[in-house]
Amino acid sequence: MTGIRLLLADVEGALLTPEGVLTPRAERAVRQLRGAGIELALTSRRSPRALRALINRLGIATPVAAFSGAVLVRPDLSVIEQHPLDNGAAAVVIATLERHGASVWVYQGDDWLVRRADAPHVAREQAIVRHLPRVVERWEGVVDRAVKIVGVSDDAEVVARGLSDLQGACAFFSASRHEPHSIEIMHPRANAGEVARTLSARLGISGAAMTTIGELPDHVLMFRESGLSIAMGQARAVVQRQAHFITLSNAEEGFAHAVETWLLVTGVAAGEG
Repeated sequence: MTGIRLLLADVEGALLTPEGVLTPRAERAVRQLRGAGIELALTSRRSPRALRALINRLGIATPVAAFSGAVLVRPDLSVIEQHPLDNGAAAVVIATLERHGASVWVYQGDDWLVRRADAPHVAREQAIVRHLPRVVERWEGVVDRAVKIVGVSDDAEVVARGLSDLQGACAFFSASRHEPHSIEIMHPRANAGEVARTLSARLGISGAAMTTIGELPDHVLMFRESGLSIAMGQARAVVQRQAHFITLSNAEEGFAHAVETWLLVTGVAAGEG
């Protein structure tokens, strides 16, 4: 087997627990990886600012894919490249979501824009991203080069109808539902496969020397780009079937278990066999 030089890991569903905690065992696994000559790269649905503390704590030295790859940043959060939505497409997305009764969040630059600070789930998001949203009176003239738009509602029918409408226009954006109460809309190039290919090219590391670990259907795209792929224990069966190995869930230290079981064994990191 070609020696593994890079582990590309999803933050929310693999590296962290369901409560968003980096455990001591996971942190130790990252140090052990580095000691074995394997760097860690991160892909996340979060904003760059929301990842700052994690990047610093783990000493990440590789580019970081924020917003599922819509923005690629250096560890100091300076932007390497980004894939913003076309302004016309963004306007269509916003109008569609609001027509169905969903609250809208817009991420662009360093800003998180909302119409109401007391809208559903804003407080929860604020705790995750660790900064306040900017409340705007209107979207017209404010939204420009948005990298992510989110439609939020506790009404499942609102979310389902909004997603159905938006998925009919996926040539201009991609719409997905990772949580029951929200729809995420980004540029079509904001996907895990694109992240894996970009990191491979920028770091000069072949796909065969890359391991990927994740849980979402989108992560199958990065599985296909890597020499070794690991699905989390909580991933759906359709995702698990596309991976070489299945680890424990992120509630059971699945990230650390995967590192210890398949990456820190003689012959994988060293390239023997």
